[in-house]
Amino acid sequence: MGIGRQELNGAWKLRGADGQRGAVKTHHLFETDAAKWMDATVPSEVHLELMKQGLIEEPTEGLNALSARWVGENLWSYRRSFAASEEAISNHAWLIFEGLDYHAKIYLNEELIGEHANFYRPCKVAVTGKLRKENLLVIVLDSGLHMAGNKSIEGYYENSQDHELHKRIWLRKPQSSFGWDWSTRLVNVGIHKPVALEWATSVRLDDVVVLSEVNETMDEAVVTVRAFVEGCGENPVSGKLTVRIGEETSAVQSFDYTIEPGMQRLEAKCTVAKPKLWWPAGHGEQHLASVEVELHAADELAGKRSKRIGFRKLRINQDPHPSGGSYFYLEVNDRPVFAKGANAIPPDMIFQRADRARYEGLISRALEANFNFLRVWGGGIYETDDFYESCDDHGIMVWQDFVFACADYPVTDASFMSNVKQEAIHNVRRLAHHPSLVMYCGNNENEWHTFYREEGIIYPDYALYHHILPRIVQEEDPGRYYQPSSPFSPDHQYPNANDRGDQHPWTVGFENNDFRDYREMICRFPNEGGILGTTSLPATNACLPEGGGSVLSYAWQQHDNAVDSWFALSAPDKQISDWIGLDPRSMSIEQFVYYGGLIQGEGLREYIDNFRRRMFDCASAIFWMFNDCWPATRSWTVVDYYLNRTPAFYPVKRAFQPISVVAAKEGQTVRIFGINETEQTWVGELQVGLFRFSGAYVMDERLKVELPPNTSVCVMEFSDAQWEEAGISDTAVFARLLNEQEDTVARNRLILPRFVEMRWDKPHIEVVREDSYAVFRSDVFAWGVCIDLDGTEPLSDNFFDIWPGMAYRIPWPEDRALPAVRYVGNLVE
Repeated sequence: MGIGRQELNGAWKLRGADGQRGAVKTHHLFETDAAKWMDATVPSEVHLELMKQGLIEEPTEGLNALSARWVGENLWSYRRSFAASEEAISNHAWLIFEGLDYHAKIYLNEELIGEHANFYRPCKVAVTGKLRKENLLVIVLDSGLHMAGNKSIEGYYENSQDHELHKRIWLRKPQSSFGWDWSTRLVNVGIHKPVALEWATSVRLDDVVVLSEVNETMDEAVVTVRAFVEGCGENPVSGKLTVRIGEETSAVQSFDYTIEPGMQRLEAKCTVAKPKLWWPAGHGEQHLASVEVELHAADELAGKRSKRIGFRKLRINQDPHPSGGSYFYLEVNDRPVFAKGANAIPPDMIFQRADRARYEGLISRALEANFNFLRVWGGGIYETDDFYESCDDHGIMVWQDFVFACADYPVTDASFMSNVKQEAIHNVRRLAHHPSLVMYCGNNENEWHTFYREEGIIYPDYALYHHILPRIVQEEDPGRYYQPSSPFSPDHQYPNANDRGDQHPWTVGFENNDFRDYREMICRFPNEGGILGTTSLPATNACLPEGGGSVLSYAWQQHDNAVDSWFALSAPDKQISDWIGLDPRSMSIEQFVYYGGLIQGEGLREYIDNFRRRMFDCASAIFWMFNDCWPATRSWTVVDYYLNRTPAFYPVKRAFQPISVVAAKEGQTVRIFGINETEQTWVGELQVGLFRFSGAYVMDERLKVELPPNTSVCVMEFSDAQWEEAGISDTAVFARLLNEQEDTVARNRLILPRFVEMRWDKPHIEVVREDSYAVFRSDVFAWGVCIDLDGTEPLSDNFFDIWPGMAYRIPWPEDRALPAVRYVGNLVE
């Protein structure tokens, strides 16, 4: 065998030092005080190890994150001994660290053999000739706070007051770990991925990248295999690369090469006839094919890798738009696809804790909410293999930001720039084979925030986003779409222009809470905008001390979104009082969860409805944000830290369903839009009209409608005169689509005033069982009927309306007690 690998995971020892106590300068020596080292596991993270020892409590709960901040301020050393085989000692050998966080000094047998400072790429250290039969390996780690301590941030744009403390722009690790509006500061440190010793006789297979391209007619694909190979000796050797594509075929192709000393790239191309195509969720199946690659050198195995790929044709259509600017929409396999989804952040503030099961849970929630798209935001991580593999499996398209967000970055520093280049190359190679990856983006909001800057260090990182990163993408993943920033407008226009590129429509969501303003927005590809709301009741309770707490307690404030502190008075509190006339600080925890979530659900529904009805003049409804990294009392999300569905989850799920209906007022005309995301024409009935909240139907009409495939069309319109005459504060426009069996396929309503301005009648709701359905009835309009605040179980619906005198049915198991109504929005006194 020409290669070998010895795992160095499992039992290690761990010790901390604060600069005075702990004496980190001696940690790498053979001689040590064993009693001062604690048991630890690799891979892991220091906070997790300290929890096992009972030294800190779970950081996500209560005030424990504040109590644990000393962890990131310490230096930490990992230590273990290992025996090396004669094969490893006598051949070329390397220590492979797949993930170190953050600044690592690596000692082997008391010798400093390497340093590393990048969370996002592995560290490989040559140890040829340095191994003994018995070896001591010590890794001394700084979370980054010490390393960045003497760095200057003068003149750099950054929007947080604690920047001088952590100086995150210098550290290539998750930027959100230093605190963001939706998360506290918890600076991770540790060996968070596996460690191994590898050896090779003459050649080592370092990495394999698999690229695929489908031709114009989609009846043939070309698979390109790039093998990055290290020739270890002084002389060339003969090599053979063997490629097998697909599990159902025995066809194998082999390619002969001469492998020179040093690192090199071998490339092989294979043709696949009539490939089965990969489609986004809701548009077709997610066909995947395995690609098995083996490298032999001098008749010995030098390495093997396996990747899964999907064949699909992709274009970002930015053709000129007839009304000005340009389109921006995804064409997958020649079919326009409307992007439905949200922004994803790391699923845990301790990043190592996010495992395959957690990602599968998140993708399951995304599919349940009718998503087909997630934007991986640029202040977190390049997402894990688990995330991308799950998205490949289930048809979730992914936008991946490079990890630069809301700041200027010091790329004029040569070592920083070199570090960033290596990081980008590694991650593009790592992600290139995934069919779910539809685009890369250079950063989050950096161009927008610096567009008109005339002070400080002007555009220090412009070349990184406009020259360095696009060239890396072009070389390592040719054909994949890249844009320099988000939002971004081509042709040197204002970065957040509405009529071209992508948009972050944040004119709503902070001080301005009037989400009715969404109704007028004409964005081409909105991919970050949102409304604050609440998380599930269990997540909210986890924020508070044992035995309970109250709105605005100290623990509450630590878990609240920082937007609460951005203005002299709380803008999020004002959102609740402006819309329903209640003081959130006088509410119980349960009331807060309900009413805060009810308002957020209304805002996100307005966001989605407006953009979907305009498809494909607008081609996305991607909001901020999908998930949380810790329990929060107030958040942007529809899935909380515990993967519970927040109150806004169900309004979003309804708004994203494949067949939908939207009512909009444009001038003096009310228009009803039917949305059909499927491949077939939908035929049914539209019921449309006006009802009074007190119960009477002022207008009630039915007509046959046909919704063409993959489009939104206006199916009916009428003058608003009748609505004005009925009294806008007393009435709503309603619309629902019914199939041939008279089942409701989709429904919606349009209310013009704020809810606090409306004249409600108190509903009396009846809940009865009809076969396998729970049926809700009320003589008057019932707004935001809540049957669950925990969000732990999948329900067919929640936070729904009951229209006057019209039964609303949801599937309900016959062996389960009927649901109880916990809250109704218009029971507000």
